[in-house]
Order: sequence, then structure tokens, then C-alpha cells
Amino acid sequence: MDGLERDLVLAAKSGDRSAFKTLAETYYPRLFRMLLSMTRDEDVAMDLTQDTFVKAIQAIEGFQMSSSFYTWLFRIGRNTALDRFRRNKTAGIHHEYKDQLAHGGEGTVDFPVSPSYSGDPLKQVASREALGKVRQALDELKPDHREIILLREVEELTYEEIAEVVGIKVGTVMSRLFAARRNLREVLRERHGMSA
Repeated sequence: MDGLERDLVLAAKSGDRSAFKTLAETYYPRLFRMLLSMTRDEDVAMDLTQDTFVKAIQAIEGFQMSSSFYTWLFRIGRNTALDRFRRNKTAGIHHEYKDQLAHGGEGTVDFPVSPSYSGDPLKQVASREALGKVRQALDELKPDHREIILLREVEELTYEEIAEVVGIKVGTVMSRLFAARRNLREVLRERHGMSA
């Protein structure tokens, strides 16, 4: 946690609403993007993001500051998404998060990964096509594999941060990430004709 974030968190912990607002404005886009990747529904992701910040402001006094604010915030968001999924599953609603992921969902998520653009239009098209295949392949992975790849490769969380967010040991993060990458390579090769 850098000095500015630490100061903002300390101020927010002592009840400074403007400090919390600054933290929220800083992390809202990143949290929303990740929840959108998980749920594949902009309205649901927006609701979950709002719910996450409400829970975070209620719990900020208890934040121990042993991790980054974003790691703590994302864990709240992930748990909020899982809680909603469980409630909806119990109520017979099957259109969010893991249910979509497990069954391929509809459409693909617009991942925050963009192809590198050169001046060559043919390379741009090839790069966009390759990115589309990677997105489709990610959609075909098991939810826990897809999640761990997103956390590591898109969010660039450390193994320790992923362990904290997901609630597993660092060794499990490493083995799950290894298996997820292997499965992603297999899907790309077997179903999308790409060597990875």
C-alpha cells in the first residue's frame, strides 16, 4: 500500500467520507470491470459494485491494512457476487455469475486486454481475431480457472493477494493457475486452432 492510499484509508477509517469517496472513485472502474468479467451483465455488475462499496464503507473501521485496499475491496466484491449467486440459485434464478460461466453464458466479456496496434492493418485484424479467440477460450474454462487467470493476468494480483481474495492457500493458487493456464492452452489449440 503506497503512502497516499495509506493516508486515505486511515482517514476513511476515522470517518472521513471524502477520503472514502476518493478511494471509491479510484477503484470503482477496476472493481466494476472485474465484476463484469465475472457476471457478464452490466446491470448486475453495477449493482454488485455499488453493494460492495456500501459494505466496504460499513466495514472500513475493521480493515486491518495487512493487504492493499483493493485486495480487501475485491474480496468483498467477490463474496457479494457469490452471495447473490447463491440467493438466486436458491430462488430458482439462474442467470448470474457461476451458472453463466459453467454453461458458457451468452456472448463474451469485453476483457480489458487490448491488442497491440501497429501501423499494419493486417496485423491489427489478426491481433483482434486472436484476442477474440482468447476471450472465447476463457469463457469455456471452469469458473475457478477463469477467475484465477483474470485475477493474475488482467488484475495482476500477486499470488498472496489472490490467495487472500479467493480464500485459498498460496500453493493452491499456484497449482490452480498452472492447471488453468494448461487448460486455456488446450482449449485454444483444440477448439480455436491456436498454438499458445
